[in-house]
Amino acid sequence: MAESHKDMRILARYILKEFFPPFIIALICFTFILIFDDLFRLTKLFVQKGISPIYLVELLTYVMPATVVLSLPMAALVAILLSLGRLSTDNEIIAMKAHGVAFHHLMLPLLGIAVVLSVIDLGLMDYALPKANLAYATLKRDIQRHNPTFVLEEATVMKELEREGKLWMYESTDAKNGRMQEVKIWDGIWTGRPRFSHAREGTLGFEGGRAMLTLYDGLTYEPTTDNSDGYRITKFQQQQLALQLSEDLERGAFQNQTPRSMRISQLKEFVTNLRSAVETSQNPDYTRSKLRFAQVEYHKKFSIPFACLAFGLMGVPLGLMVKQSGRMIGFGVGLAVILVYYLLLQVGQSLGLNGMLSPALAMWLPNIAIGAFGVCLSIRMIGEGTLRTWRDRDSKVPLVVNRKVES
Repeated sequence: MAESHKDMRILARYILKEFFPPFIIALICFTFILIFDDLFRLTKLFVQKGISPIYLVELLTYVMPATVVLSLPMAALVAILLSLGRLSTDNEIIAMKAHGVAFHHLMLPLLGIAVVLSVIDLGLMDYALPKANLAYATLKRDIQRHNPTFVLEEATVMKELEREGKLWMYESTDAKNGRMQEVKIWDGIWTGRPRFSHAREGTLGFEGGRAMLTLYDGLTYEPTTDNSDGYRITKFQQQQLALQLSEDLERGAFQNQTPRSMRISQLKEFVTNLRSAVETSQNPDYTRSKLRFAQVEYHKKFSIPFACLAFGLMGVPLGLMVKQSGRMIGFGVGLAVILVYYLLLQVGQSLGLNGMLSPALAMWLPNIAIGAFGVCLSIRMIGEGTLRTWRDRDSKVPLVVNRKVES
């Protein structure tokens, strides 16, 4: 018995030794691929706005935890497939089976490391990610304080002041004078009858500690006060609007506490407060949407880390199915599974935010689907191995007799 346990420990160490090199390589590759979009976007923005690249490096550092928590489950799946694929294509799996190594002997070490990675990813999601998101938002607001144009993106609705009922955007930037072209502003969006302004040009700057948007040559459409559907149209040559970005900056500690920058305990309390605030809110629809978003983020903090375990349940049987068709076939299979998982995750998130599915089911559905499929594959492999053993129980090794041929 002691000898058997010793053999199992040796086998577990051997499998994990095959697991870690591809895991580290896959983690680096997936992290770089995921962060490349942020790198390209921020680099382009910093070059256009003339901001020090030191802030770019700092922002990318704060983006890293959000990238790692996503790439870690991907790397775990690919590493399982590549390590077992290597053992299978080199006929080591056949040799192990011939020496009485069962399916669960191969599966348990990899499931164990998947659980460990899930716990590590959960720790990153609960501790590192909120701190990084908070630092990212704080640094971004500090940059905006010194360079207001950092917030500007062409043909993009800017929602920094959505809480105050303001949305605004501009179509393009004039290459000669640097002014924004075709500026549109919606004010009082939560009243149901917003005030709309449209100007040909606009500039953004700070005056007296306040962010001021100066509009040139435009029209303002303001609802009439008699509760009719009519609007009063006012033409202007120049108009200034206070965007209250300075007040936003001064309240940074409160504003930055979004669900993505909260720890699990904070987010749970935030969800409880939102539930009680729905009935007394002046904008119940907006409060309900915030509640759904917070609930989705709460369950996402658990579902994404435990994707490592779901991928482990599927990866082990899939890895053992890899034959002599090529060592890298596991990588292709892994990419396909990852694509399906994150597609389900995006669909589930959309359904959860829209209220078509409960947030819990929406976020755990990909794990349930992938994990259940992996369990079915494992049961099938265990069943095939048991059936093969039962069929061969009476088989005998053929006796070969060498006869000398007399000349």
